[in-house]
Amino acid sequence: MKKTALTLAALLVAAAFAQAQSGTVQFTAFYGINHHLEYGSVEDFVSGYNHFPVMPAHSPRNFGGSFAYYFTRWFGLEYDMRSTGRTDATLTDPSDGDTLTIQTPKHLSITLNVLLEPLRGRISPYVLLGAGINRISAVDETYITAMGYEVIMQTPSEDARVDVLLQGGVGVNALVYKNFGLRADVRYMVVFDDPYQVRSLNATLGLIARF
Repeated sequence: MKKTALTLAALLVAAAFAQAQSGTVQFTAFYGINHHLEYGSVEDFVSGYNHFPVMPAHSPRNFGGSFAYYFTRWFGLEYDMRSTGRTDATLTDPSDGDTLTIQTPKHLSITLNVLLEPLRGRISPYVLLGAGINRISAVDETYITAMGYEVIMQTPSEDARVDVLLQGGVGVNALVYKNFGLRADVRYMVVFDDPYQVRSLNATLGLIARF
């Protein structure tokens, strides 16, 4: 998937430079936090199979980059790739209160977004809507609960690792010096996993170059 994503990004960049005289291109590199909201239900507890049915809220760091091409002063398309790292999450067995602290899996999201930037200037607020895919990266891992039980967290099948992602957000581009500046961005994301929808708030701060 990474090879395909990078190839698509290269093609979009080449196409934009070929038309640069009629539009604006923007590159962004960013770093931030992806706050995942709690999901799961204690009703899904199954003894011997699903002892920890609720994933609590957790906030791993993420980073990435994007390329945008503005067809007009206010309308553009953005190709965005962001990688989210691992962080600790403590699960609870609702039957006996036993706890298990795990490392959440890494995941990569790739989206294509519509950018609407009606007030173009040195400070340019915008809204966005987009869709794409989210792929987790995981291996089988063994953990020990607080009560001393061994738990194996198994890797999902290849098909189950990739899910559809939808997002919407707001942000602002601020040019500090000629074609370079800062970008702040907040997005609400929904990953359509099975059996849950995984929702998160992604806040990033980045550096932009606009030509």
